[in-house]
Amino acid sequence: MCLKRIKEISSQKILAILFLVSAVVVATAYIMEHYFAVLGCPLCHYERDVFTGAGLISLLSFILLPQRFQHYAILLLGFVFLGGALLAGYHVAVQQHWVSLPGFCASNDFSAFESVEALREQLLKTPFVRCDQVTWSLFGLSLAAYNTLISLCLALLCWGWGCKRK
Repeated sequence: MCLKRIKEISSQKILAILFLVSAVVVATAYIMEHYFAVLGCPLCHYERDVFTGAGLISLLSFILLPQRFQHYAILLLGFVFLGGALLAGYHVAVQQHWVSLPGFCASNDFSAFESVEALREQLLKTPFVRCDQVTWSLFGLSLAAYNTLISLCLALLCWGWGCKRK
């Protein structure tokens, strides 16, 4: 029943929905970071990049592609969101200590600093959040867990809609 209704939606509306959801996710992340001091780790920023890319793809497809080719962009977006879900799921696994912390989440590259004092000043200025820390949660789920669910739902929306085409 639900799949039948999804298939009735035009490609323009699907792309608009995907753009709006992506924009809301990215805007929410920036608002939480800049107004509520919920800082993101490197994996959080990569997850945000997935939504930024998906938003750009959906917007450009909406504006530039003829409707008969928008189907391919929506199927591509399904894979983009699946990649985002896998990345966010990996982040949840890191937060729960099911897998080891990736190297880029544990340290910074210090080779560019000329002196120990310059390094010290930079470290004191720059907040760094480890990827295995849950900085914010709601109902026991971290933002990465919500990101996993949202990304999976969007991937299923894209592919559910794409099933109407041959």
